[in-house]
Amino acid sequence: MARRTAPLTATEIKAAKPKEKAYKLFDGGGLYLLIAKSGGKLWYLKYRFNGKEKKIALGAYPTVSLSDARKKREELKKMISDGIDPSEERKAQKEQIKIEEIKKTNTFYTISQKWLESYKDQVSENYHTRLGRALKNYVYPTIKEKPIDEVTRLEIIAILEELKAKGLHETARRTVTLLNKVFKYAVTHEYTPHNIIADIETKEVIGKKVKRHYPTLTKPKEIKGLLLAIDDYTGDYFTKMALKVLPYVFVRSYNIRHMEWQEIDFKAKEWQIPAEKMKTKEPFTLPLPHQVITLLEEVRENSLSSKYVFPSFRSDGKPLSDNTLISALRRMGYTKEDFVPHSFRAMFSTIAHEYANRKGGHDKSEKVIEACLAHKERNKIKEAYNRAEYKEPMRELMQWYADWLDEVKHG
Repeated sequence: MARRTAPLTATEIKAAKPKEKAYKLFDGGGLYLLIAKSGGKLWYLKYRFNGKEKKIALGAYPTVSLSDARKKREELKKMISDGIDPSEERKAQKEQIKIEEIKKTNTFYTISQKWLESYKDQVSENYHTRLGRALKNYVYPTIKEKPIDEVTRLEIIAILEELKAKGLHETARRTVTLLNKVFKYAVTHEYTPHNIIADIETKEVIGKKVKRHYPTLTKPKEIKGLLLAIDDYTGDYFTKMALKVLPYVFVRSYNIRHMEWQEIDFKAKEWQIPAEKMKTKEPFTLPLPHQVITLLEEVRENSLSSKYVFPSFRSDGKPLSDNTLISALRRMGYTKEDFVPHSFRAMFSTIAHEYANRKGGHDKSEKVIEACLAHKERNKIKEAYNRAEYKEPMRELMQWYADWLDEVKHG
């Protein structure tokens, strides 16, 4: 007959003193109190599971009282009878807590910022800044602090529908593209198991995409009016000079505003734009017609200490702001439906194509026109070859177009 263990009493536990070696006080059913050499008193439950003897800590006395320890013993014995190992269950719970803690740090904001940093070398500085601004303005207000693997499709759809309601259809589409990149990054690095953006039918949420064309001017009379309006502009000097140069070079707004003196080769009559400033992430050399060289020489004579050719009127250490050129065009009477800085590119493209291989025009191919616009060739080898092959044809086309603009303005 098995010996029966007499249950412990509160008095017995309080009276238990430390000895030279740790010892145990048994309460029965596998529950015992370990009296450590230091005087600490710790509860344990000894049990068998799948034929193996195990033990599990239940806490320290007096924080865990005798009655508390007995309750825990009964709860754990119930688990064992249900086929659950208390020790393994506790490990699983700790692991789940650890996972939850990691989740708290893997918020959409944290992961999207990691993606943004990793994407930095793949796009131009300007485009990279715009991506960060889009996240801040359109996405973070809704899901910034939420663990990325808990973001739902409905939350994403709500973001897109809000943009759609404001009439920002194109912004909504770009936001979908942006979110898709973030979630692909998150799946790749195992921050989330699934890319929920792939499950969203964009057309149903936002509507069918309507191809957007920048407004521009293509009739000589309209172009003449614009060029004369620029000449008559009475605002900031550097803003006016940037607008006088822009029709001849038709680069993106960012490039003209961030033009630096070190990029201009006056002798070779070239503008060497570094890769980090280009949308294509490739360095670009743009031949400059003599009209631009003349304008830049004038600006250089009136230049401040800034590295920028067209510094901000607020600080010569900074370039013109994104809104400066737009505001200048508005002051001239051109609304966003009439003309924007990007419209100079469409204007050149239209005129160059229209006047190709005709009397009073030029003999350059469409590929040379595209090369002047820095449109990227998908074939890398072909692209390098084209840059070398088109260098002189580009120079000739740029000069033809500059002369055509002057003829239109003074004609």
